[in-house]
Amino acid sequence: MFAIGDTVMHPSEGVCNVENVTPMRFAGMPPRDYYVLKPAMEKASNLVYMPVERGDAVLRRLLSRRDIVELIDRSKTVENFFIEDSRMRKDAFQKILSSCDYARIIRMIVLLHEERERRVASGRKPCASDEALLAQAERLLHQEFSYVLHMNPEETVAFIREELEKAE
Repeated sequence: MFAIGDTVMHPSEGVCNVENVTPMRFAGMPPRDYYVLKPAMEKASNLVYMPVERGDAVLRRLLSRRDIVELIDRSKTVENFFIEDSRMRKDAFQKILSSCDYARIIRMIVLLHEERERRVASGRKPCASDEALLAQAERLLHQEFSYVLHMNPEETVAFIREELEKAE
């Protein structure tokens, strides 16, 4: 169970602070405990409510700096799983995003950047579905990494690139 003041990773909201744990009642249901989460990276004052019993299975503690470096290193050993067919690639890459396997997500980001460069070099536009997947993957990754590393997103990208270039 998480406590008030903890910072957690929510799969769709990103980095959140646990503002409160309180019993709430919705739609005539019996009261149950909810985490009251405030997204840490958003300027809006939106709150997210998540039942404690569900949150304990969905939320997780943030990675450490060491975890991040190890994930980047591990991503270098992930096989090339690029799929030429854009529809099949979209489905496969969406599954990778849903898995929250950061080493594979990092590898996916690298592969999508390489594909963008190939397409542009050959005079074609980047694939729209690739660009959407890339934006989603980078948002997921950079938000947590930036928060943990105390860097802005541009610095985080540079940090990841430096780590990827080490010992290649």
